[in-house]
Amino acid sequence: MNIIETHDLTKTYGKRIAVDKLNLAVPAGSVFGLVGPNGAGKTSTLRMLATLLEPTSGDAAIAGASVKTEVMRVRRAIGYMPDFFGVYTDMTCTEYMDFFAACYGVPKADRATLITDLLQLVDLAHRKDDQVDKLSRGMKQRLGLARTLAHDPQVLLLDEPASGLDPRARVEMRELIKELRSMGKSIVLSSHILAELEDVCTHVAIVAEGTIKASGTLDAIRARLRPHRTISIKFLGDPDLALSVAKNATGVLDVQMPVPVVTPSTEMAAPAVAPLNILKEVHVAFTGDYNDASNLLRALMHTGVQVVSFSEESDSLETLFMKLTE
Repeated sequence: MNIIETHDLTKTYGKRIAVDKLNLAVPAGSVFGLVGPNGAGKTSTLRMLATLLEPTSGDAAIAGASVKTEVMRVRRAIGYMPDFFGVYTDMTCTEYMDFFAACYGVPKADRATLITDLLQLVDLAHRKDDQVDKLSRGMKQRLGLARTLAHDPQVLLLDEPASGLDPRARVEMRELIKELRSMGKSIVLSSHILAELEDVCTHVAIVAEGTIKASGTLDAIRARLRPHRTISIKFLGDPDLALSVAKNATGVLDVQMPVPVVTPSTEMAAPAVAPLNILKEVHVAFTGDYNDASNLLRALMHTGVQVVSFSEESDSLETLFMKLTE
């Protein structure tokens, strides 16, 4: 079941097309990443989903409600956190949360417990009486996320949630997003920092110039771009023997041997050290199944090749993005 679906969603600014007939399907319970450079249309897409920007054409449905004709239903279903949001400098964290809980229609009798729970969730309970303007950038981001949760929305729309954060704060934000998913939230977030999304997203859409270049799980996108897998084998022993065994194994398309890996111990060793004691590596283009991979490993070991590591390489999100936008 999809919690969000867009149908030819389009936004133009004069003659410039920011979002061009976007068709997305976001599964319920997923963390869906919009990946793309600045100017790719990510923010415009999120603002249309949040009903803050009217589409030029097309439509989108969130929890079954149209962003064009059922605005209030959509707003009750979502929590939206923009890249930059204002904070009221003369409020404490508790007062800030109370203000927004009131805006969302939370009864006064329920607010104290709700605010305590939300501040604990984002690890700000110890700062509840501090002025908002005294918080660090990362703390303000977490407070902004707590604010979006005040009415217990089904869907969170987060625009660059890790923007401007230091490394520790980025890790904390990723862990918080994972925790929210475990609580049953569906999350759409955008970023141009690809490594930030790879660790947290279950699905991604790679966007450039307002159009989707690929969409789906990372594994599905990898399979589409590279029909075979690459197995990296590091070993000690006769390289000719290792190449011969690998080339004759079931499921192997090609075998390449890059420059041998030289360890610090071999750098310091005497020139007379036998080449067989130098760590070497082969890259195997592989289409076989797990049984075939197991047989390849067994064949190498039975012939006397000392296998140090045997692992499947996987394209990073950054590599996939570069391939799709070249």
